[in-house]
Amino acid sequence: MPSDLTALASRMVVAAASTDDASADVWQMARRGVAGLLGGGDQLREQWAGRRLDQTRDQLQDASGHELKQVRADLEAFWRTRLADLLEQDPGADAKLRDLLGQVKVELPGSDRTTWRDALQPIPTVIGWYRANVFAGILLAAGFVILKGYVIARGDLATALGILQYAGLATVVTAGLLSSLPILAAAMVAFTVIHMIEFRGTLGRHRLRWVMLGALVLAAVFTPWLYLLLAVAIGLGIGAMRRRPPVHKWSTRLVYAVVTILAVPAVILSLYTVWVPHEKVHFEPGVLPPKVSPPNVQVGYVLSEDNGWITMLTTGMHQIVRYPDADVITQVVCERQASFSHPWSEVKVGATVWDAATSWAHFLHPAINPPCPY
Repeated sequence: MPSDLTALASRMVVAAASTDDASADVWQMARRGVAGLLGGGDQLREQWAGRRLDQTRDQLQDASGHELKQVRADLEAFWRTRLADLLEQDPGADAKLRDLLGQVKVELPGSDRTTWRDALQPIPTVIGWYRANVFAGILLAAGFVILKGYVIARGDLATALGILQYAGLATVVTAGLLSSLPILAAAMVAFTVIHMIEFRGTLGRHRLRWVMLGALVLAAVFTPWLYLLLAVAIGLGIGAMRRRPPVHKWSTRLVYAVVTILAVPAVILSLYTVWVPHEKVHFEPGVLPPKVSPPNVQVGYVLSEDNGWITMLTTGMHQIVRYPDADVITQVVCERQASFSHPWSEVKVGATVWDAATSWAHFLHPAINPPCPY
């Protein structure tokens, strides 16, 4: 399709103009080819196109950081329009533009990786942002972990510090970041759906299929099925909007507002998720207060078992309690059941597609834990 061809060609122009001096030959090839096509045999028009291409290179060389991303987008839009006008005026230029695109694509450094990078969104964007903003990235990650600990501790700073002390800094940081994996997998599915719709028919479509398959498998294992459906719906909506932009700007804002409304609760739920499962710990008679029901049983999250002590974060109130290991009779992992009397944050958000698909196969499905007593 001409629209797909001009989109690819405009990206090629910007990519070639972004190369360093070591790849000057690639840029000169793209410059001569595009200027010649736009000139159409007219020397003055070819010179004008050459000057405009040189300006494009200068703009890209001068920009950096967030500004560079916007400059690239603006220049791609400009050259997409110019090349679309060319194909409309001279349909015979279609084959020449395809040949030039193929020649430059082969010579571009990392062009194959670039296609994969675009398909694997949003992971490369996140990694690229962290590389460009190392200090801010460290603060953001630390803030997420601190906020997660504070939420799990029900807003009690002493309990949050106690979790950090008994579970260990490395465990809390690693587990806190890994707890965002279901959200990241869902985001990857949404981004891939957007690319599949927006760039339908492009040269990288077969790669997108493989990335889509990988994203769906990853999300099926880690992401609750409801989040997965929402991710696909969001991807379809944004992809369709980008392919055919709405006439009114408020429509675009409305779509992104709905996406934000759907995404914020998912992120909040991930903050409440503790990295260890519920456990039912049965103690010797007389160890626990007599008011505990069922008697001699404590339900919570085991944070550590060392130096002869077991440290737990209790279910419900999220208080830290410690008991001697010698007083423990048994420990059993259990599943918290949904109930109006229980805080919603204690209940598992939902089953994944993998859970539902393999529930009949015991050799594939993890063991079904017994329900917690309360």
